[in-house]
Amino acid sequence: MHGTTAAIGTAGAAAPSTFAALRHPNYRYFWIAQGLSVMGMTMEFVALGWLVYHLTGSALVLGVTGLVQAFPRIALTLIGGAAADRIDRRKLLIGVQGVVAAMYFTLATLVFLEVVQVWHVWVLAFVLGSLRAFDNPSRQAIIPMLVTKEEIPSAVALGNLAWEVPRLIGPATAGVLISYIGLGPTFYVASIGFILSMFMYTVMRTQHAEAPRANGTFLHDIGDGLNFVRRNELFAAFMGLVFFNSIFGMSYQLLMPVFARDILDVGSEGFGFLQAAIGAGAIVGSLSAAKLARSGKRGVRALAGAALFGLLIIGFAWSRSFPLSLVLMFAMGATSAFYMITISTTLQVLVPNDYRGRVMGLWSLSFSLPPLGGTISGLVAEYIGVPGAVCLGGVMVIAMAAVVALLVPRVRQLD
Repeated sequence: MHGTTAAIGTAGAAAPSTFAALRHPNYRYFWIAQGLSVMGMTMEFVALGWLVYHLTGSALVLGVTGLVQAFPRIALTLIGGAAADRIDRRKLLIGVQGVVAAMYFTLATLVFLEVVQVWHVWVLAFVLGSLRAFDNPSRQAIIPMLVTKEEIPSAVALGNLAWEVPRLIGPATAGVLISYIGLGPTFYVASIGFILSMFMYTVMRTQHAEAPRANGTFLHDIGDGLNFVRRNELFAAFMGLVFFNSIFGMSYQLLMPVFARDILDVGSEGFGFLQAAIGAGAIVGSLSAAKLARSGKRGVRALAGAALFGLLIIGFAWSRSFPLSLVLMFAMGATSAFYMITISTTLQVLVPNDYRGRVMGLWSLSFSLPPLGGTISGLVAEYIGVPGAVCLGGVMVIAMAAVVALLVPRVRQLD
């Protein structure tokens, strides 16, 4: 990635704006490809959760299903981050999209033939988790190969939009499709997103100048990356915020079928619209983060966003009104996207190129942790109920933000 700024061209000479990264054709291919795959992924999230709950009626099994997918992602993501500093990221992304599409097609067929069992879902979840351990770090690390350094804040925020816009469309689409055409055909439709994404990555081209490739073993590279983060308290504090958000804050997502069916009594369509509300809020949060990317007080914004997100989770846990829950979901999506993008942009700009794959691999690991948190919440819910378990997650997010604010002054002072 050395020489990226000079190699990309004169487009970077203009003053960066919120949408500056879209001036580059290859970034546009990347952006579209990411949006298509996330469209399929969000449909998977709704359909897979509904399928498991339909087969078992158990919140605990929902959590275990998430854990089955989370385990390989947790175990392999650091290796995926090291791989992102060694291999052709574009080819890796192409391969992942193709295999995921094949897995969706297989599950759809099992459902359509009415022979699907929970263990089939668990096998699929395990394979998907393994693939995404390599997919996510490469997505993050490839961004500086597509835009100028000055346009990284725009690229990060727009990349988040490519995640969040499908969250507005995908869950509602999946909920409606489940109601009208069934679970099997819904998985077939979801696979199309990954097929199209594979095509977009095929036509995308990255810069020829890439990050230096390490000569040591994968284990050495991983240890070196972890030591780099540990030595920098700012990066370590941000990782702590992100990890607590993922384990405790996002755990509510795996219990959403319980809220939709048993607490709010809105069925699969209501479940889809609750997820869509999060996506709508995240779009607002992403655009706000892009607009304010070059303004000061980034540390304060991150801490305040985390604390507010925790408070909103607590409010949602005890809501019994579907309209109020939709509003809370919207606000949760906005605050979470805003402060997570603030942290991600800071890492992309400040981390040296030769460590970016490994650091963003550690960042990507955080996205593997919500299923683990969902499993914990599922266990807690067996004793204090689902609302109590979700509420506890919100309290933990607030507590971590307070600890970082008090013990790591560099975060508060980050401008």
